[in-house]
Amino acid sequence: MATGRGLMGRSLDRGITLRLGRTLSAQAYGQVVTVAVQIALVPLLLHAWGTRTYGAWLLLSAVPFYLTFSDFGFTYVAKNAMVMAVSAHRRDEALRIFHSIFALLCVAAPLLLLGSGAVIFLADVPRWLGLDAIPRAVARTVLLLLVTNVLLYQFFLLVCAGIRSENRPASEAMWAASARLLEGIAVAGTALAGGGLVAAAAAIVAARLLSLLAAYRWLRGVSHWLRLGMSHADRATLAALWRPALAYMLLPMAQAMLIQAPVLIVGGVMGAVATVIFSTTRTVARAGMAAINMINNSVTSEYAALAGSGDHQQAARLLRVQAGATLILTGLYALAVLLATPVVLPLLTHGAVQPAYPFLPLLVGAVAAEMLWSALFTPVAAVNRHGRITMIFLVVSAVTLAAAGPLTQGFGLSGIAAALLVAHAAMIPAIIVTGRHRAR
Repeated sequence: MATGRGLMGRSLDRGITLRLGRTLSAQAYGQVVTVAVQIALVPLLLHAWGTRTYGAWLLLSAVPFYLTFSDFGFTYVAKNAMVMAVSAHRRDEALRIFHSIFALLCVAAPLLLLGSGAVIFLADVPRWLGLDAIPRAVARTVLLLLVTNVLLYQFFLLVCAGIRSENRPASEAMWAASARLLEGIAVAGTALAGGGLVAAAAAIVAARLLSLLAAYRWLRGVSHWLRLGMSHADRATLAALWRPALAYMLLPMAQAMLIQAPVLIVGGVMGAVATVIFSTTRTVARAGMAAINMINNSVTSEYAALAGSGDHQQAARLLRVQAGATLILTGLYALAVLLATPVVLPLLTHGAVQPAYPFLPLLVGAVAAEMLWSALFTPVAAVNRHGRITMIFLVVSAVTLAAAGPLTQGFGLSGIAAALLVAHAAMIPAIIVTGRHRAR
């Protein structure tokens, strides 16, 4: 750590270094919350609900995740665009972006809720998911509540964009982490109190509403010029953002395909027990992503602010620091997870889940490759210039999942882990080649 701080201090402006220190601390809190909630919920929910009901919860939770893209990618690009606008002393532009995205969400969210409700209650979604452990009415109600939560999350992301707009990534990270913690407490508390899946889903919605209102009240206190409304919304602003928004929407869609779809594939091919094994092992293996996510999220706002102010020299120095830290942490990650998982996994699940080979090392390799290419991608996405790489990743994800079903049937969990490893490893040279082409 001392070496990293020395390198950062010699390379970067002091203001950036201090701000990164605060942001890293906030991101550390966020990563601790994320990992703690994910890991703690496994034994708690297994104890409260049992393997079959918990497996059903995992499958139901995976479906509404795709509505994370219900803002069509505008919320994420709005964060970057607002930071760049404020850094360039154009608050009026930032306010137009804020109001325009809010107007879009106010139109899209109710329509998506109605459409999702129609699909959930008219189609036999529980049968598609192979949910025999719970009644169909319960499954439909849980899905509708989880869809509502995802749509409310879009409004929370917009408030986070406002918090970040004056380059306050540390505050944004604190609010996001606190919201995740509250949601995890709500689920665990409901389950341990004897509540079922419907009660747990309702608790998540209540926690999301509380976080949204609290974060917006704080935003109004620190940025009086920024408020939710539609008076400054205009189509021209949305038109200027739609290309990077579309590209960003496709990026997390591809990421979700590689995160959530394998759960559905394993559940459909191998059943609920295999789903629990896959999900719990992956939760432990992806714990190493915490360090890289912490770095990536900490520097994103800085890249956007430096682009807005035109300081490309500092941006290049920041990239060198980020890349060096990523290489070191990736090597440490792979070794630590391979050594720790055979001990940690049985402890977390009270012996219900044991490590499987070669599934475990293949999965660890996939996550390590994801760590490397996601770090290289960060400075590109921070300034909304991610279109070409997004299209490459979307194609890679689609091809991987097309092969995942047959591979899972033929080789079990190891087959789907190998598919994920190939997908993420392929993105490393793709980003390097694309970056060199852009530089030329």
